Amino acid sequence: MKLHALALSLALSAMSMGAQAAVVGVYGGYPSSVSVSGGLTGLGHSVVDVATADAASLAGLDALIIGRSQSGNAAITSFINGGGMLFTEWSTASYGMSLLGGSASDNYGSSMTNDSVVFTAAGIAAGLGNVLGTSYADGGASEFFQDFGTLGSGTVFATRGSSGAAAIVGGAYGSGYVWVNGFDWADGPGPNTFRLIDNQIDAQIGTGTVPEPATLLLMGAGLLGAGFVRRRSA
Repeated sequence: MKLHALALSLALSAMSMGAQAAVVGVYGGYPSSVSVSGGLTGLGHSVVDVATADAASLAGLDALIIGRSQSGNAAITSFINGGGMLFTEWSTASYGMSLLGGSASDNYGSSMTNDSVVFTAAGIAAGLGNVLGTSYADGGASEFFQDFGTLGSGTVFATRGSSGAAAIVGGAYGSGYVWVNGFDWADGPGPNTFRLIDNQIDAQIGTGTVPEPATLLLMGAGLLGAGFVRRRSA
């Protein structure tokens, strides 16, 4: 009886485990798909280079990162509205905020702070501090920050450590979600930055979407054990 309960426990535990895997497209440079790939694939995601942001290229993606060299267009807006996730970088924050009915603008001088990114209560509740703690910094990848104006329907998930001004704003757009990461995280991002993006993906996709190989083995062992104990009991 105890063995049967243990086997079932293993199976149920395995069913609750999973990888928050996403297919992430990268459109434009800073960041490029090459610079993003190593960090995100190591966390279980797939990275796709998006040369042209049209409906065909965006089909099949879970999320899209718009690099500093590009901006949004009608196809991207439709992708998000239909359920896709958007990540902005520093200067693409203005497009992301426009979708939320807010605004953001570049500040080349006074915002150069080599600052820390401090998660708000909303950010902690959303899981953005997973592994990172209550704040993080990434050298040159947390150096320049946007000036956020109106927030529209957005929520502040992180602020600048030096001033308390908004650094990350997020909000729903249609059936999708917009993450406005309003700083230069593409300038040599390290493990902390990729962990942040992974946490943001997880906050929207949720856990248990794609079972990991080890999880499948554990689940199989649990179910096999349950069946073996039942046969012995019979």
